[in-house]
Amino acid sequence: MSFHTYTLQRLVAALMPVGYWQHAPYSGPTEELPITTADGVTLAATLLPRGRPDLLIICHGFAASQRCLAIVWLAEALAEAWDVLTFDWRGFGQSGGLASMGGAELHDLAAVVALAHARGYRRIGVIGESMGGLITLASLGMAAGSALPDSPLRYVSRAATLGAPADYALTVWPRPFLARHVAPLPWIRPVAPLLGFRLGPLDPACALDWVSQIRLPLMLIQGDADRVVLPRCAELLHEHAANATLRVYPGVGHGVGAMRLQVPELLLEDLQRFFADM
Repeated sequence: MSFHTYTLQRLVAALMPVGYWQHAPYSGPTEELPITTADGVTLAATLLPRGRPDLLIICHGFAASQRCLAIVWLAEALAEAWDVLTFDWRGFGQSGGLASMGGAELHDLAAVVALAHARGYRRIGVIGESMGGLITLASLGMAAGSALPDSPLRYVSRAATLGAPADYALTVWPRPFLARHVAPLPWIRPVAPLLGFRLGPLDPACALDWVSQIRLPLMLIQGDADRVVLPRCAELLHEHAANATLRVYPGVGHGVGAMRLQVPELLLEDLQRFFADM
């Protein structure tokens, strides 16, 4: 890609008001990877191969995709020290299938980790933003317990979350109302693509139900000015997770997007320090 093409695509992405409309380009080499889950869904994934022995997997949040500006920025920033892999959850972006808000997505993270292990990465870390963080915590908790025996998720060494809900009920209104009362209605599913995803039968995960089972090191990063996921979520998760470190950023809003704009150096320093000991 020429410099002018890259600059134009980056500008167009920056002008898009919501994450799922953005399709930000990468500045360095990438490898597109189709990944098939255990239940037959094909996921779209992108690997930033830098010849590193360890891999970080980045999981995007709700109403986003692996190609939104904030996720691309984070992946490229971390690719200096690790290979990095991003992907679209089922029903989001370029992936197939239908979103369930957590239940079926457990297969997605397991398939991505299984591919990373099969490619010979020595250690694997996971970073989950918002909804992606909730699914990550629920998945790792189930794998640590008896709910997902022999899961590939046992290959994960460390995990960090950025503005992860403890439960969808603890997100800011009207999200709990929509998740509990609107999303289950079959007639609403054709409208879901207007919000950036394709919705199937609802099966939401609850991170708070499973986080106490996780034994690997966790870092929970939360902005105390988050108006999407209440800061109380991070406090609850920290109270229930034996190996969790809580980092609260004063005056910072929700997820990677806000952290990239408000405290980019602090976020990268925390993630780099945390995963350096993976």
